[in-house]
Amino acid sequence: TLIDQARAERAAGEQADGYIGFRNSSSDSALRAAVDATNSGRRAAYARSAADAGTSADVAGARMFESQLLPRIQSGQWYRNAQGQWVQR
Repeated sequence: TLIDQARAERAAGEQADGYIGFRNSSSDSALRAAVDATNSGRRAAYARSAADAGTSADVAGARMFESQLLPRIQSGQWYRNAQGQWVQR
């Protein structure tokens, strides 16, 4: 996918809030649309999860990052930690 390609090219990555972010600004409208669509779906999923758990969507997103997303980040890929710094795995 476009997002997988952006991860491989180190242009985008997972963030500690549970969303995909850009390491560098992107003028690729198709990639921006793909990231927006993915993040929109995640936002809805985090809201449902938060309602079921009696917490906030922000907490649900952070928990998803820790439990599901961070373990799947491959060596060499980048992610944004909770302190807002981009870190390479």
